[in-house]
Amino acid sequence: MQQWPKPFAILPTLFWLFCPTIIGPSQDAPPPAAFHHVHLNSLDPSKAVDFYTRTFDVTKETNLAGLDAVQSEDMYLLFNKVTSAPPVSPDSAIWHFGWGSTDMESDYKKHLAAGVTFHTPMTRLGSGTLFAYMKGPDGALVEINTSQTRAFIHVHLYSDAPLCAAEWYEKHLGAVSRARGQQSAQRTGPCEVPFAAPSEPLGVIRSPATSVRIGEVNLIIYPRQRPGVLVSTRGHVVDHIAVSYPDVAVALERLRKSGVKVLEELHRIGNGNTQAAMIEGPDSIAIELVGRE
Repeated sequence: MQQWPKPFAILPTLFWLFCPTIIGPSQDAPPPAAFHHVHLNSLDPSKAVDFYTRTFDVTKETNLAGLDAVQSEDMYLLFNKVTSAPPVSPDSAIWHFGWGSTDMESDYKKHLAAGVTFHTPMTRLGSGTLFAYMKGPDGALVEINTSQTRAFIHVHLYSDAPLCAAEWYEKHLGAVSRARGQQSAQRTGPCEVPFAAPSEPLGVIRSPATSVRIGEVNLIIYPRQRPGVLVSTRGHVVDHIAVSYPDVAVALERLRKSGVKVLEELHRIGNGNTQAAMIEGPDSIAIELVGRE
């Protein structure tokens, strides 16, 4: 019988640091996408922008097609103003996102002194890796964890079948597998495998798990942590993620022909001239396609 962890149990997202095998795309793989943005719903986008730019020194305030935005390296956080608090439950496929820290102990103390509230305090794994989860604006969960960089490094996902989800990102978006040896890269059986029992620390389900890379950002995929269907990300505090292509129309047509569900046809993003479209990925995640100049 499947066991489930306590509600709100949080698991560390350092999986990608321990993935020695990087599997490149096959010869018939689609053109790789680049990671473009995480789109959030916010009661007060200006306040949210201020939080992220004050908290993470690699970020800066900007504007993208008339939308409030935060830039971190070559990716963005975009904000859509809403009139009621965006939900954080029931669970969707997007769990949280986060930045790296080259000095977790110092950064954690700095954030506490600055008034940042933590959902999960700094926790040490057996390996010595440290991580913590912030309470971000509008209820967003934001991670910092030990890394060799201070950049935006990952989006952490839930899935009913993590190995299947990873294969979808590889097949349709040209993501690069960071699978461990025993997982999708060398697997010969089906991608649907039973969940392991919860384990410590924090009593979470850690297997099966895998990770793929889109551009410079890792999508880390873990089993859903509670029973029930993962709902659409649309309308949640993290509404969707976005990837970019030189030609959105071509990418959209390719994905449509391969059977991917189209949520929104070609349109202009914000008040600019950049083309965009929206598709649905594994576990009802919304993924925007954005033109790349």
